[in-house]
Formats: sequence, structure tokens, C-alpha cells
Amino acid sequence: MIEEIIKLREGGLSFRKIASQLNTTVGRVQYRWNKYVNSQENQVEEYVVEEENRKEDNFYEQPPIVYSPAKGELQVKLVTPSKVIVYWEASKIPENVISLFYNKKVEELVHIVRLYDVTDIIFTGTNAHHYYDIAVPYHKGHWFIKGLTANRSYVAELGVKLKENDFFPVLRSNSVQTPPLGNVNGSEIFNNLVHNQQIDQNSPKWIDHVSTYSYYGESKNMELNK
Repeated sequence: MIEEIIKLREGGLSFRKIASQLNTTVGRVQYRWNKYVNSQENQVEEYVVEEENRKEDNFYEQPPIVYSPAKGELQVKLVTPSKVIVYWEASKIPENVISLFYNKKVEELVHIVRLYDVTDIIFTGTNAHHYYDIAVPYHKGHWFIKGLTANRSYVAELGVKLKENDFFPVLRSNSVQTPPLGNVNGSEIFNNLVHNQQIDQNSPKWIDHVSTYSYYGESKNMELNK
């Protein structure tokens, strides 16, 4: 009977007319109709609960979000009169930009720390006296560079080599000044050395990584701390 009642209700008939056509009472038609409506409401509620549970399960099943700073940072600090530590906080944003615009994965490129000699100049990015390119493991987060000349100013950039002579900088550091010969603050240098040796000892060792560097400009005696 309920199928007939539903069909007649969809046709716009009142309960009284439906009862007349089905040769039954109005009360029986209303009872069957209300029972049908209640069953439909229960089905909707069950569907909503199942949908909410499914969304909640999907939320908790998602992999944890790996923290990545929105804006990276590159710093240079003096360790000894001729040695600095370059350390950085990597960001996913430059990696995404490089992948999007150059269609290359950052992992496939050579990661470079470019150290500029900016003594007595306002550095614009292209007017350094000379610079050194040092291949580094990008996700290591730090690298030591030694063999610096006394009484010079240095600025570092972290980036990738897209081609042989195409360097894409990602981060630029502060400026650091090496002391003149015979004018060294031994206490400050010693404290920095102890602090940064602890960083070096606690960091993972890249045994298979061979660091190389290229020098552009005047010839200097620069060494790398592997």
C-alpha cells in the first residue's frame, strides 16, 4: 500500500482523496505515510553519521605534515681568523619554484654555496672582487670553509647550478669580516670554535660526498673542511 500512497501523494492528492481511492480510512493512510517519512529521516541521519565518520577516518589516516619553514635563512659566522661556518634552514618554496619554472628536481642539481669577497664595496650581487663555488649537501644544513684571507669581508649565497655557468641563488647571508693579521680576539674565536665543533660532531657525516669548489678572480689559497 505504501507505494500507492507515495505515488498519489507525489500527484498532489490529499490523504482524504487517497483513502477514498484506496478504499481505506484516512487514519490508516496517515499512519503508513508517517511511518515511511520517519524511515527516510533515519536513513538520512545514518548516512550523515557514516559520512562524518569517513571524513574523520580520512583525516587521521593522512600522513603527518613535515615542518618546512616558509622562509629559509642563511648565516655565516667566523670560527677562526681564517675559517667560517655557513649554516642554513632549508625551505620547500625554492625547491617548488625551481621544479615549476625549470622542470627540474632540486635533488638532481648541484647545490652550491657561493662565497663572495665584498671588501669595501656595496654588494649588488654581481660586483664582488671574486667568488668561490663550493658544492654542498643542501639538506645537511651547514658547511665549514677555511683558508680565508685576513682583513676581508665575505657574503655567502646558497643556490643550485642549473647549467655549467648558470647559478640560481636561493638564500643570501649576512656579511662577515675576517680580522687583520695580529689583531685577533682570541676569546671570541675560541668560544665560536667550541660551539661550531659541537655542531660538526653532532651532524651526519657525508662520507660519500666529495666537496669541490671553483675559484673566480684572483688566485687565493682556500681550503674546504670536509
